[in-house]
Amino acid sequence: MDLCKLTETLWKKYLSPDPADQIGILEYLDPNCVIIGTGAHEFYTDLAGFTQAIQNEMEERKNVSFQCRNFRCEEHRLSPDTSLVYGTLHIWWESEDGQICINMDSRFSIVFRKSEESWKCVHIHQSLPNQDQLPGEYYPKKLSEQLKEAREKVCEMTILAQNDSLTGLMNFHTFESRWKSWNRDHSWLFLLDLDDFKNINDCFGHVTGNHVLRKVARILAGSVRSHDIACRMGGDEFMLLCGGLKDEESARHVAERILKSMESGQNDLECWPGISIGGTPITAGEPLEAAMSRADKALYFIKKAEKNGYYFYKEI
Repeated sequence: MDLCKLTETLWKKYLSPDPADQIGILEYLDPNCVIIGTGAHEFYTDLAGFTQAIQNEMEERKNVSFQCRNFRCEEHRLSPDTSLVYGTLHIWWESEDGQICINMDSRFSIVFRKSEESWKCVHIHQSLPNQDQLPGEYYPKKLSEQLKEAREKVCEMTILAQNDSLTGLMNFHTFESRWKSWNRDHSWLFLLDLDDFKNINDCFGHVTGNHVLRKVARILAGSVRSHDIACRMGGDEFMLLCGGLKDEESARHVAERILKSMESGQNDLECWPGISIGGTPITAGEPLEAAMSRADKALYFIKKAEKNGYYFYKEI
């Protein structure tokens, strides 16, 4: 007998909406057949218990009509009168109103034994996936744990989208969006450019150059307060947006603190650039482009004049 074909027939009868088909599978079960299932934690050690379960299930199913898809199985002959059939199938159904949707993969193994020229099922095991279990998980996580991990992933992706991948500073796109809601009272914009940074890449390579950029980023982030914004525009260009600077003297302290920190940063590197800073106060309502234009003029002035210093452009 083709036991794979018989197994497929038994599954179709079991999933059929016709009660006669469901009851019909009982003739293929040994009276002492052991049946284990993970769907509703089923465990039956004789045909009488399973028969009662089938009748109860028919009452629960009512208009549910399971569909069996992607049925696959193989037979492994254990002895002349004993055979193991194992495989997979996909069980699917959806109600017309969309309120009930069944969509699950199932694994099964069935042991057949030949008795008096007929084959009977003596053991059936069916496994359904735990609804809380994610792909690749051995133990399913609680829904709260899954939600926590999902939130952490969203947070991680948000940080990656908002920050520069090399330095960890805010990227320019995010800076533009923050500018719109920034409190402009007593605020200054600073543009910063490393002096002769190209020489570092040319002489020591881009790996060293990247190390320098990351260290400069840490210096800039540590030179301003937590509510200020440090941004990498690209290449060796950076930008700072600082609030609470009541006058030019306060802005000068920021620039001088950066220059001093940059000077001390050279200690553990044989190559270290200077930094030029152009700054400008900003006013309420002005576009970012206008403030950047002034800061860029100040930066150009210090670059041309001496480098490794700062200059402020104040005409507004």
